Order: sequence, then structure tokens, then C-alpha cells
Amino acid sequence: MKRMVIIAMGLLLLAGSLYAQPFPGLPDTAYVGLFKDAAHTGWSVNYVATPPAFTIFTMYIFWLPSKMGLQAAEFRISYPSNVIGGAITSNVDLSVQLGTLPAGISIAFFEDKCKTDWVLSHSQMCFLKDATQSQIMVIENPAVLPFPAYQVASCEGGYPIYPVKRFTHLYMNWDGGVAVQSKSWGSIKSLFQ
Repeated sequence: MKRMVIIAMGLLLLAGSLYAQPFPGLPDTAYVGLFKDAAHTGWSVNYVATPPAFTIFTMYIFWLPSKMGLQAAEFRISYPSNVIGGAITSNVDLSVQLGTLPAGISIAFFEDKCKTDWVLSHSQMCFLKDATQSQIMVIENPAVLPFPAYQVASCEGGYPIYPVKRFTHLYMNWDGGVAVQSKSWGSIKSLFQ
């Protein structure tokens, strides 16, 4: 009887470990964001040059893997008319890059380089031409079949594909926030009476 209990406990532990998520501190869904700094904390660039000069800035493409890790991704970057994309630097752990950022790109990290924390895939020097409000966006890669998509492959066996959520665009001459009307405390309080 004792032996049966030990075998049953062992089978339960084995079954539980087969369904355990390998990186439990990560979110359920992967995220991608465009940032103005390597610390991935800012997402707004303002035009500060005097015409005809440009404001030069660097765009950083960061990924936050899901609980299943990040092995590959497919996406596209859409640039507004007042931004010119320049030189691109890629993460040295990328083993495959098919396509370009503006046309659509598929990337994969080396097989032994599964990503389990924020990871930079690309940085790009860009030029902001004027003070027009616009945004650089992560959008669907048109080469993904059967439908254009932005998606990631996890580190699980067979590298299954999962959807990815946008964390943020990169905003030009706009903070991306919501405009707030100034009100007195009395007028706010009257809303709840």
C-alpha cells in the first residue's frame, strides 16, 4: 500500500511538471513596444530642431516574452510621413532576419538563446522632420499567411505561434496621454452628490 501511494505521488508530480509554465514570472501574453530610450521607459519624441534641420532620435524595439519564452517574431514597422528611418542595429542573438522593418520582417533568435526577459530586437536612428503629431507603429507583417499578423513563437518544443500585444507605439510631438479639462474641486464634487 505504501508503495502505491509513493508511485501515485510520483505520477502526480510528473503530470504537474508537464503542464508547468517554464518562466512563471512573465505575463500570459507577449508584448512588443517602441521606445525612445534603451531603458524602455519613454515613448514620445518632440521636434526641437529649427527648420530645415531634423531632430535625431533612436527608436528601440523591445519585446516582453510570455511565460513560454520568446524564440521568434513577425511584425512590421509603419513610419509616418514626418519620420525618416536611418541606420538599423540588430540584436547579436538574432540568427535569422527575413525582410525589412518597413516592409515586414521575420526574426528568430539562436536556438540556445530563448528570451525570458525584456529583450531588444532592433534599434534604429530616425529623423523627425517637423512638429506634426504622428506615431511610429508596430503593425501586421503582410507576408504572414494566411492572414497578415504580428506574432511570436515561444521556446516550447516545435516553437508554437502565439499572438502578441502592442505595449506602446512611439509618439511624435504628443505624449499619447488623454487630454484633461481643468475643473475646480467644487464642480468635481457636485458630480457625485
